[in-house]
Parts: sequence; structure tokens; C-alpha cells
Amino acid sequence: MTSNLHTWHRQIGIVDQHGVSSLKKSVDGDDDGILATLVLSSQLGAFRSGKGLVRINREPNDIIRANLVRGLIDPFPSDWQQASEYFESLGMGIMVQKFEEESEIWIGKPPSTQNRQSADLWMIHGNGRAISGTGSMGVIPIRDVPKTMIDSPSLICGVSSLVHRLLDEEGLFWQVPVSDRWLTLTARVDELAPEEARELISSKFGPGTSTSLIDGIGSLIRFRIPIEETPPELIDTLEQTRNPPSSNTEIADVGPFAAVSEDGKISFHGAPIPTILEEGDFFILGAGGTGSWASTMILSGCGTDSSLTIADGDRAIESHNLNRQVLYQEMDLGLPKATAAKNSLSRMFPDAHSQVSAIPVPLGPQHVMKNWSGDLTDEMTIGEITGENSDNDAEIALRLDKMDVALSCLDNQLARTWLNRACLERGKSMVNGGSEGVRGVIETFAEGSCMVCRYGEVEARSTEIVSCQEEGTRPVPSIVTSTAYVGSMMAAIALCVVAREKSELEVIPQDRDWFSGETRKRHSGRLPWFDNSCWSHL
Repeated sequence: MTSNLHTWHRQIGIVDQHGVSSLKKSVDGDDDGILATLVLSSQLGAFRSGKGLVRINREPNDIIRANLVRGLIDPFPSDWQQASEYFESLGMGIMVQKFEEESEIWIGKPPSTQNRQSADLWMIHGNGRAISGTGSMGVIPIRDVPKTMIDSPSLICGVSSLVHRLLDEEGLFWQVPVSDRWLTLTARVDELAPEEARELISSKFGPGTSTSLIDGIGSLIRFRIPIEETPPELIDTLEQTRNPPSSNTEIADVGPFAAVSEDGKISFHGAPIPTILEEGDFFILGAGGTGSWASTMILSGCGTDSSLTIADGDRAIESHNLNRQVLYQEMDLGLPKATAAKNSLSRMFPDAHSQVSAIPVPLGPQHVMKNWSGDLTDEMTIGEITGENSDNDAEIALRLDKMDVALSCLDNQLARTWLNRACLERGKSMVNGGSEGVRGVIETFAEGSCMVCRYGEVEARSTEIVSCQEEGTRPVPSIVTSTAYVGSMMAAIALCVVAREKSELEVIPQDRDWFSGETRKRHSGRLPWFDNSCWSHL
């Protein structure tokens, strides 16, 4: 969370950032819901000071009573005056003051609906369930709901849908999304072929690309200017057309477990869910958008005897990561992601400090294939070549052996397939997830299914880096409503997987697709031509 102008670079091709920053809304409900909305709004760049404003229906000296978002705010405020100062320091325009009129946005639990039956935008959460909607809330049973280990991810799933609907209703999404934009330094060289020109002319920005001039007697060499060295006002000159405001009145059922039945009835009750997962060992591969949300949501539902390992090979956090990666702030820029993730989690969950491990290297075949003797020279760092990372390799192997479940939060398919293999070898499940723009997917791989038989050999072993980083082979747009939803749902499923293995839960949440603030069931299965054991093709 930050005010850096490049923070929202990965989402400006999806939404009108000027419109987002100028939003003005009033918010009420329970403290957890209000704070969660402020966290996502801050990452989104909404309600910016001097442009927009969010009004909170509280007195400044009111004590904050919240337990579900303690892993999202550092340091955690004790009253609403401190909360106001915290979000103001992040560049938000915020007013904490009691008001008489009904708020435009409302977030709460079922019992609270006896005092509030409608809102321009609303979200109701509890007992592993969450629904969002507009206008009338319909008939909501007002019985109290039990506390569960997945209440934090359920809340974030609901708020992600709520904030996405806010953008949709305000008409802030572009009709035609732009996946990336950049400035290029172009040099013309006469009487040299492209290959020769590229060898003789270089730039501090790295290698360029070259093409022939139309007349064939020279070349053009182009160098991409990094985002950090690009004036934001030049990036902002692209003109796009916005979608018209949405008039969707359907209730979105977006929590881990269904709250809306097939006949349209709403219920926040069902099979018992553990209050907390006392013991569990989680391995998270990737500490970016989905991984940062998943890790804090997992710790929110675990006891102090649980452990969490984060492995990520990204060597430095960049400013444009901060619009969706909830664990990092400006002070973390330049740090390895795994290291910064551990530092952040240890501050927000001090009781779990000794149970959080960071491994700042990527997962490779040498970690998952016994007696592997391939060549990694093209991908190896100096530390790996000289043997300095041998301790990390041993640590990865140890953590894989200890894990109860793995979460794949990566930017390439091949590494997901390697982790899938490691899970199958150990008889463990892998929760796989990813997001791109306003789309996302969350699915579980257990015995009898793998990346190859679900996606095919070519896709499962693809080395294309689909990334929000500049160095990705296919840069993609990204927005916090998608990454927060996918990461939180992955955490909820992972917690339920471990609870089911310990016979504390009967069922786990279904696989699903996320699209524009709503979800639908994902039909996961095998491709028909794979009818044998996964070991025959994995």
C-alpha cells in the first residue's frame, strides 16, 4: 500500500484510475467489514486525498472491534482516529464522523440486517459464506452465526466482490482493456542491417529490438524504458472509452460455501466448520498477488502450532506490485519477496513468528525429481552455480516433506506442474490459483488428477512467464479485486483440505472461476485421452 504514482500501472489498462481516485462514498457496517473495504480501496487507489473521500459512520474515539483483518493492517489501530490517520498516511481522503443518513455502502453479518434492509451496495458475511448485492437485501435469517477458521477469507471474498461491483456501477471499467503500456526510445541507424545495428548500439535499459527501415537501407533500434524511469503523465496520455454504469441487481454468492440455494433462499448455516485449525503445515509457492493474500488469510485461521513456508524467487519488490500484493509497503521496495513476506507476517502475527519460513529461491525440477541430472545453467543465479543456495535446496525438500497442503500462486505453468508432482509423490493436495485482469481460477488437485491430464502436455510444461512484472514474457493487467478474491479463496480451500484430512470437516469448497466480481462453478476433470495413471505422463 502506497501513494507512488506507478503503483497502479498494472490496472490503468482495466479501469479509469482518475475516476477511481475521485470516488466519494459513505460506508457503514461492522468494523471488520469497513476496514477490509478500506484496505482494498487503498490498494485500488480509490478515495485519494484531494480528489475523493470516504466517510465512515463512526466517532473518532470509538474503539475498533475487529478480529478478521488483523493480518492486513500494520500497525493495527485501536480506535477510529488511529485508523483514519493510518489510511490518510497512505494517501486516502477519509472522514470519520457520525451521520444520520443511511450509508451508500454497508457490510455486516446476518443479525445486523434486522436494522438495515437495503443499501446502494451491500455485502453480508459469516460462517464461511458471503453474498453481495444492490438495493434490497431480501429475506436474510437474522440468527447469529458461529465463528469459523475461514471467516477472514470469507470476508475478503465478499469485499472483493463488493468493491468490484462498485467500480462496475460507477462505469469505471474500460470497454477495451489494455494489457500493458510503455515508452520506447527509438534510434534510426542508416546503412546497417538490424542485427549489426543491434550489436553496435546499446542502452542502459538493456538489449533492444531492431527492424529494417521501409526503404531497406537502414534500421530502427528500440529500447523499452522501465516504468520507474517513465514520467507518469506520459503513460497517462492514452485515451480509452469507459463501459456504461452497470445495472446488475443479481445477488452474487461469492463465499467459500454457498449461501444461496437453487430455489433462491438465503441461509448462512450448514455443516459445522472448525473455529480454528489448531495444527497444519502449509507450503505456498509464490508470494505475489495471490500468494500474499493467501498467506495472511491462512494465518488468520490457524493456531500457533501451525507452520507456513513461502518460497519465491523474485529478487526485488517493485512499485507496481503494490496495487494488489497486500503484504508489502514502500519500505519493502527492493527486498526479495519471500523475505519481505516473512517480515510482514511476523509483525502482524507475532505469535506465529517462529512458524513462518521464507525461502528466496524458485522451485525447480531438482527439488521434486529424485536423481534429477538435467541442466539448469541458463536459469541459475551465481549463488546457485557456486553452491551458495544448497541450504535453500535442502530447506525446500524438508518443507515439501512436512507439508499438509501446497498452494500454487505462480506466474508459469511448468513450476505449477513441478509442485503438483511433489504433492502427488507425498499424497498431498495442491490448491492452484491465478488471476489475470478481471478473471481468476481456483482449483484443487488431489489423487487422480494432475496438471498434465487436466491441461495437456504442452500447456502444463509451458515456460511462458505470464506475469505482472515487466520481465514477464507476456505481461498481464492486474487488479486487487481479482488477486484478493483468488488468494483468499485458495486459503479457505487449503484450510478446509487440512481440516478434512484431520476428520474435522466433511467437505471442502468447490473449484470455481472468478469473472468481474462474480463466480461460477468450475468443472475440473481430465482430458478424455488421458485414461491412465498420472505417473505415466507426469
